[in-house]
Amino acid sequence: MQKTNDEPLLYGLNDRLPFIPAVCTAVQHMLASIVGIVTPPLIIGSSLGLTQFLPYLISMSLFASGVGTVIQAVRFRNIGAGMICLQGTSFAFLGVIIAGGLLLKQQGATPEQILAMIFGCTLVSAIIPLIVSQFIHTFSRVLTPLVTGIVIVLIGISLIKVSITDWGGGFGATDFAAPHNLGLGLFTLLIIVLMNCSRRP
Repeated sequence: MQKTNDEPLLYGLNDRLPFIPAVCTAVQHMLASIVGIVTPPLIIGSSLGLTQFLPYLISMSLFASGVGTVIQAVRFRNIGAGMICLQGTSFAFLGVIIAGGLLLKQQGATPEQILAMIFGCTLVSAIIPLIVSQFIHTFSRVLTPLVTGIVIVLIGISLIKVSITDWGGGFGATDFAAPHNLGLGLFTLLIIVLMNCSRRP
């Protein structure tokens, strides 16, 4: 039995939002994304001993996310979705980056050499999605909603560890799992649940 959703959309695809809802939506996007954009460079920098480069890495992540999001939203010369598709760093590659960085570190590489390896590999690997995206329609028989749905669920499950770590106070925190950290996390969770239960959009 197929469940139908009778609730109409608040705004259509090409509708222009009023000023105040647009500002609130922009702030919501920013607050929801800031942790996901800042956390990967923090984890990488802390794991590889690149603490002196953390401000640089965080600034680059925020800048690249902003540029990528603008390109997606504006749709410049058929590049981009034409919608607000937030571009940010991914947790999926943390293990590979940290493993490669630790390997170089064991071989006596300097922090600059480790960063050069990370940036070089990222730049080369970014070409692969660009090429695959031109042929993505041919994979529609393989990438069914069932397959993509399972992948998205698995990504969410893999991020539970990061969420629990943040709830406790963050990676490497001296007061990890302190009552005030757990209380703040619980308060945030309650606010999210109450907002989702609200009938006012």
